[in-house]
Amino acid sequence: MPDLQLLLLRHAKAVLGDGMEDFDRPLALRGEQAAQAIGRYMAAHGLVPDLVLCSPARRTSQTLEIAARELPATEVHLVEALYDFGDGEALLQVIREQGGSARRLLLVTHNPATQNLAIALAGSGDRLLRRQLIEKYPTAGLAILTITGSSWADLSDGQCRLDGFVKPRDLASGPA
Repeated sequence: MPDLQLLLLRHAKAVLGDGMEDFDRPLALRGEQAAQAIGRYMAAHGLVPDLVLCSPARRTSQTLEIAARELPATEVHLVEALYDFGDGEALLQVIREQGGSARRLLLVTHNPATQNLAIALAGSGDRLLRRQLIEKYPTAGLAILTITGSSWADLSDGQCRLDGFVKPRDLASGPA
């Protein structure tokens, strides 16, 4: 049975929300550069999702739009429930309900929910990467999680292997 792969992308750096609704905050220039760098990384490493589930907030949509310029066209769903800042349970529920038949699923979401979900799911994998994931999940950070199985509906805590944790500052073409 082939593995499923979950890609958890935290939105890139946004402008401060002075006088602006949180939902409407756009990306900062640094965020635009980081989103492009992550998109390039995904393309170079064959991390092309079959399905993208994205928070409808402006900064997540912009992150996806910029990163996706580097990737082949993919089905995208904006999911209101992904505009969440909690323990990751809402994100997990969306994955279970909307992952469908995708083999590689990309979520573009917010912290701390993104980090909390990644920590909860990563039951195995490189110890250094897992420690980095726990310490900080930077903007435009990408966790690459693999699960042996055929259904997103059964995804549960500790079931994934953390195969990668990519941060824009680690990419040669990314911002400092």
